[in-house]
Amino acid sequence: MTTNSESSTNVEFTKTSKAQEAGHTIAITANGIPYSHCHNKKICDNELGELGRIGNPSIPLPIKLVHANANTRNTDDNDVRTAHAYTGGFPSSGHSAVLDTHGNLWLSGCDRWQQLGMGSSNGGSSGYTWKGGRLWQDHFQKNQHVVDLLRRLDPMLGTNGTDGKPLSVTQSSSSVESGAVDSSRRWIRDVALGGDHTVLLSSNRKDVIVFGKGGENQLGLSSKPWVSSPAKSKVLSSASGNISAVCAFRNCSMTLDADGQVMSKAGKCSLELKGMTKALDLCRKRAKETGLNS
Repeated sequence: MTTNSESSTNVEFTKTSKAQEAGHTIAITANGIPYSHCHNKKICDNELGELGRIGNPSIPLPIKLVHANANTRNTDDNDVRTAHAYTGGFPSSGHSAVLDTHGNLWLSGCDRWQQLGMGSSNGGSSGYTWKGGRLWQDHFQKNQHVVDLLRRLDPMLGTNGTDGKPLSVTQSSSSVESGAVDSSRRWIRDVALGGDHTVLLSSNRKDVIVFGKGGENQLGLSSKPWVSSPAKSKVLSSASGNISAVCAFRNCSMTLDADGQVMSKAGKCSLELKGMTKALDLCRKRAKETGLNS
């Protein structure tokens, strides 16, 4: 296992997420080790923890994901392998997310608007507590609240294998928990990070979960809360279960169908806004490259 002292020299990456405006990148190796760095040093310096690790922000260094019950972030017995990475945010206030091979969601970076979603949906935004009183997290935290909400919305979620068949047909539940198979999309199909908010698509392709800043209606809730803990978006969700991917950029959220066409949107999403067309094109490209749409 690599450590934070090892750079990416001679390391090959199979997946990369590059924040369009926040200036940081997360890349993943074939064996599931994530690396991060600031690709634009003018707007990224890791001051708010968007890289999810310590060390020189200008060079790619590995990120260590460790469960909360571990004694140290460098305990090899608690290694977590990464399957997918996501980046977003505004300049100088980026945030990041990864899905591990067990299907767990991890987030790091700016949390000023609760875009890391570390508060329970039952408690609401008023019950939110920032760890250590800081409005950011400098290493990745596993977000169990989101998975709990998704499973309450759909009790059958996570009972199917990666090919959509019941686990009894494809693999045992114990093999999923042990990480013997890639179950990264067991609960969450897709993730998108906006300027100050986060959008998640359930693996049932119906439920869209949102959290973070909502004053521009980018969360697609029945009201326009200034901030929101994880909640189901009425505007972005679909009863038909045909959502393939989600997109987010600045104060906009969108969903895509299997052909990459926009199904629904919330917030300030006009394609006339600077950068919006590029953001949508990049989202479509990412969805296609990761097998979410055709």
